[in-house]
Amino acid sequence: MVLSTAPDSRERLYTQLSFLIEANDYVAGALMKLIGAEELLKLIHRPDWYPADLDLQVSEELGICPSAGNQINFTTALKRWRRRIAYAPDPQSLLDGIGRVGGGILTPQSDLWPSQLDDLGLGAPLCLWWRSSNPQRLAGQQLGRNVGIVGSRDSSDYGNQVTRELALGLAQRGVCIVSGGAYGVDAAAHHAALQAEVSDLSAAPTIAFLAGGLDRLYPAGNSALLNQVIDRGVLLSEAPPGTTPARFRFLNRNRLIAAFCHLIVVTEARFRSGALNTARQAVELGREVAVIPGSVFSPNSVGTHRLLRAGEAGLITNVQDALELLPGVLVQDAQPQLVPQAARATDGLSSEQALILDVLSRTRCAVVDELCARSGVPAMQTLRALHVLQHRGQATAEDSGWKRVGL
Repeated sequence: MVLSTAPDSRERLYTQLSFLIEANDYVAGALMKLIGAEELLKLIHRPDWYPADLDLQVSEELGICPSAGNQINFTTALKRWRRRIAYAPDPQSLLDGIGRVGGGILTPQSDLWPSQLDDLGLGAPLCLWWRSSNPQRLAGQQLGRNVGIVGSRDSSDYGNQVTRELALGLAQRGVCIVSGGAYGVDAAAHHAALQAEVSDLSAAPTIAFLAGGLDRLYPAGNSALLNQVIDRGVLLSEAPPGTTPARFRFLNRNRLIAAFCHLIVVTEARFRSGALNTARQAVELGREVAVIPGSVFSPNSVGTHRLLRAGEAGLITNVQDALELLPGVLVQDAQPQLVPQAARATDGLSSEQALILDVLSRTRCAVVDELCARSGVPAMQTLRALHVLQHRGQATAEDSGWKRVGL
């Protein structure tokens, strides 16, 4: 399928709505359901018109009683949107601008629209802005192969390491790593996914959801990384070009990551980390949520442990654990550990062989009788154990007895 770069009337329509209506506006979601995008734009452009019948219908959709004191209010919403008309840019200029940087707009009617975002109901995005060197990477975004990895912006070395190991292992199995393009855990996840060796170069190894317009890459310190995501993956945002990131937009962005993915993994998070917001929205959507445990002494792991204690997330410790939570993804040959475990000298030894190894000295030879006495292992089993250890390069026989070598 070829994605057209020529803006059509529908794209211009959604461009205007994208500027006038802030993301995650439930009144707008209700009106889109009741009257559609074109009629909604006409309604916004009719000053001082507040149809009472439509107010009642919106209230029914929202499940509230219409009153001036409602936080979600039809009249208030219309006034808010109408105030923005005076500042609205020409929709064609926005579309031309995003086109010049290799991007465009996706509407819910597009064949490339990620349908899992519709699970947000009245809070679903009106549209999505995108940037990618290959628009076809927008296609085929299967919910079951999308994993969101989120966490602290001030991640520790431990958080960065487990994030990289998890993201790399999943990406090498064809899983798309989704995050928010921020510092810390987000950046570690995107970096690792971009390093994965994959056979399908047309697929996106990673997708970043940004909180502001895609014409300004934020944070600026991650510009090089975000340009790599554009080159090999996809940038997405529901904010139109020119929109500056703000705290509420980051929270709104979190719900998109939660809805876009089958599994959300929090690798490291502080007590009030925004990653917890993503995880809890994923729980509400019925997505899988998991955390990687950290040190009980680390403030960077307090948030992940909170999710565990509240029963809002499961625990994973390796790539295979994560793969088992994804439908249709094979788990054989998965990388077994997030943090490679150092080989132990006793790995592969029986209990008696381990005892003999333990009593062997690296500096002084010992005869079999002495080893039997020190270990409590009978002479015949001691000899067998010594030969096994010698074959493994962990023991050597000298004229005056046996010594330990190697590990």
